[in-house]
Formats: sequence, C-alpha cells, structure tokens
Amino acid sequence: MGTPTKKRILVDVDGVIVSYDFASLTLKYFGVSIDPTEIKAYNLADELGVSSKEIDNMFHDQVWGRPDFIKGSVETMKAWERRYEIIIYSNRVKYMGYEGLARWLIDWGIPFDGIDGGLGEYEYHIDDRPEKLCDTNSKVKLLFTQPWNMRCKNIKTRLKRVDTWEAIREAVC
Repeated sequence: MGTPTKKRILVDVDGVIVSYDFASLTLKYFGVSIDPTEIKAYNLADELGVSSKEIDNMFHDQVWGRPDFIKGSVETMKAWERRYEIIIYSNRVKYMGYEGLARWLIDWGIPFDGIDGGLGEYEYHIDDRPEKLCDTNSKVKLLFTQPWNMRCKNIKTRLKRVDTWEAIREAVC
C-alpha cells in the first residue's frame, strides 16, 4: 500500500501570513497617512486614486523587507508541514519572481512545498482577496478578514470568513 497523498493547502502571503503598516507606507510614498480600516477595496490604485505603477513602487521595497507576521500564521503552517502540502499563491511573484519569493520564504522560516499561480486542485485556500478564492479549484475557501474585503457580499456563499489563524486552524481538519 502506498503512502497517502497529503491534502493541499493554498495560502496567500500578504494580508494572510504578513501584514503591512499602510499608514506608514502611504505617508512615506504619498504624504498622507491612511488607516487600514479606511481601505474599502482590494485595488489600492482605485482606492487611493493613483496609478498602478505608483502602487508597485510603494510595495517594491516593502515586499523585500522584514515581515510583520500575523499572529499564529507561521506557527500554524509549521504545525501543518507533515500533514499537508503547503502551496504559496502570492502576487509577490510580480515583484520577486518565483525564485526570489522562494528565497524570501526560506529566509524568514515560512514553510512551503511549492509556489504556483493557483491553477491546481486544493483542499483549502486561504486568501484575503475574494476574487482569487473564487478563481481556484479549492474545496474550502477561507476568506481572511481584512478591511478591504469587509464589503464582500459572498452571494454564492462559497467563502467562509475567518478572522484569525486560530479560526483557520479550526476550519482546516
């Protein structure tokens, strides 16, 4: 009898594993401090009324810097290492490329088995962007609560909202 296949978990980085200090970022790049609770849309260019290039410039240095881990994220993923195949699905690849992102994850001790664009099949997908969750072939879609996704109406009720990594641990069995 062969070894049972591990269940696959697809995890986003920004807004799920790590958070940003938006007030400091917007102050540094645009001269205006914006509280994260004021952000009501995922697309920051639309939200702030700036170009996507300006948003890319703002995040470029941030993505390479020291992460501000969301409480319980790395510890939970480390506990999953033996039981699950952890796949990272992150917009960071546009700044870092796949190799750069892999190196960054290793350097900061974030466990993962692979990086992909969300095109496989997954038991669980954890993300802060409803659109990304809906675009994947994942059985359980966990929407990690952030100010920019609070207005998601979840009209097909396919998304399960989770507010903490403790809630994620309870949802992933």
